[in-house]
Amino acid sequence: MADIRGVGKPITYTDHNPITEWIGKLHKERDALKRPPADEPESEMLGRWLGYRGRDELEEIVGSACYAYSHFDIDPEWRFLLADHIRVQAGQGWGYIRQADAIDPSREHADLDPEFEQEYGLTPRVEHHDLQRRDFLSYIIAGNLWPYGHVTTATVRRIVIATPGLLEFEEHALQTGELSHHAATLQKIHDYIWELIEEEGEEPVRKRIAEIDSTALNHRSRATFDPARREFLRKYLSTTFENVAKFHEWREYLYLNVLGFPPEPVTIQNWPAEIPQPAP
Repeated sequence: MADIRGVGKPITYTDHNPITEWIGKLHKERDALKRPPADEPESEMLGRWLGYRGRDELEEIVGSACYAYSHFDIDPEWRFLLADHIRVQAGQGWGYIRQADAIDPSREHADLDPEFEQEYGLTPRVEHHDLQRRDFLSYIIAGNLWPYGHVTTATVRRIVIATPGLLEFEEHALQTGELSHHAATLQKIHDYIWELIEEEGEEPVRKRIAEIDSTALNHRSRATFDPARREFLRKYLSTTFENVAKFHEWREYLYLNVLGFPPEPVTIQNWPAEIPQPAP
């Protein structure tokens, strides 16, 4: 493996790798199972979930990026990359709300739905929210710029119940934008972290990254590791957790090929029980 340690060294990350290929095959297998809602209650459930997901995207992912843009001391390139990130994620969030309205026109899905959130335990992820606003390094590693989602989002995207409009939206408006804007930031992340290492030393920076990563993964940062969201998707929309079998391998791939050093071991407390978690 090439040595990528140091500011300016090109990263060795590529979208063409065995883990991404495995996940792509899982996506295709899940797509073959897709079906429209069977009845009105199922349509209502799908609509309320998509409305919740869209609002959550706008409030949490876009909100955290806006906070980082306006509160942290970052250079103009970071501002450009964050602005593009905000554009893509806002389009996704609003797109999910519009899809929800199309599925169930009887409800305004942009409006808050506290009854839905309370009934299914979809409570705010306060610890993760606060972590992303602590400092810029925490935002990068705990937030949506760090592309764990290439593996974890199969749980939310490959639900069985869907409509043709939702499938088209996810295929065209969502997937292309997300992959492109994540790829554009990875070299910048690498250089930012090696700038910190030059200033503070490698051991303390790697220790901070390990603490941020572990805290985020154990405070419901991803739906796959959030029992309430995961169990809702399992029970009502027939999701999959097969993707997490590749999570630790993907985590190691990202560290080695984006940062240039291996990750510290982590045990994820809310790991899905049906998929064995590798020992640290």
